[in-house]
Amino acid sequence: MKQLGDALKDQFTIVNLGCIGDTDYRLPRNIVRALTVVEVDAEGGAQTQNPYHRKIQIAAPIAGVAGQHTFIRNSFAGTCSLLRPRSGKVEAFGMGQYFQEIGTVDLACETLPNLLRREKVATLDFLKTDVEGLDSAIIRSCQDYLGKTLCVQCELRFSPFYESEPCFHETVSFLAGYGYEVLDIVHIDRWKYQTPHWKWQLEGRAVWADFLFVLSPEKLTAAFGADLPLAAAKQIILCCALGKKNYGEYLLQRFDRELPEPWKAELRAMTRPGWPGFARLRSSLRHFFMPVELFLKHRINRSRHVSVRLGR
Repeated sequence: MKQLGDALKDQFTIVNLGCIGDTDYRLPRNIVRALTVVEVDAEGGAQTQNPYHRKIQIAAPIAGVAGQHTFIRNSFAGTCSLLRPRSGKVEAFGMGQYFQEIGTVDLACETLPNLLRREKVATLDFLKTDVEGLDSAIIRSCQDYLGKTLCVQCELRFSPFYESEPCFHETVSFLAGYGYEVLDIVHIDRWKYQTPHWKWQLEGRAVWADFLFVLSPEKLTAAFGADLPLAAAKQIILCCALGKKNYGEYLLQRFDRELPEPWKAELRAMTRPGWPGFARLRSSLRHFFMPVELFLKHRINRSRHVSVRLGR
């Protein structure tokens, strides 16, 4: 029986689409050194520095359909996209300053499955998308992987903002058909309408959220057969990396008989609660004082559209 880190090499892949500004996940060194990480963001890279087994950085956008696409660069990097906003949406929320078009460029885009095949990446275990309206299209392009991808995190909108973007429930239903469950809504962004008293309003309409999906234990068992121990171990590790240790511990308990004893010792250590570090303590304090922080930021005309992110 291989050690857990050795078993994961070339068999554990994280794909992060829209990685700008992201940092490393907190995992044991032997696990980090087994990871294959694919990072894609046309407007900037992540701030990841760990010595991964393999790290692939791509600057060109990923699309749901391969071919020539027009990439729209706006004054705010977070709104750059292959899609344009729907009529009236920018004006309704007073977002003109974020959507000032500064140029377009025609790019040869590829699909994620094509990228993975070209780079000879064997698995797609965690897919994170943050691609301004294209999340659903990209997820649907990965149908060959769905049902074996262990976790999916994506940005879905309650009311479509971009052209051709579906409503959130369509993507939730689509993923449910492959055995995925919503584990958490990691973040909800609320925007205020352009009204006479918007400066005094504390919160606006829930516009989009980061949804975290996991492949259900039943689907995990049915899909992986003899490979179930490795799949279960990877999902436990991903839950720990994403701050969902309780669910990771539940999976460890659920698949206790299937997991090798040496692996269980490492996985137990990962799922065990620890003393909060400075980052977690700061996040907890911000969560407690969030109403005050929101009020003060709105009063000084800041954070009108982007809500406070509590982090991992």
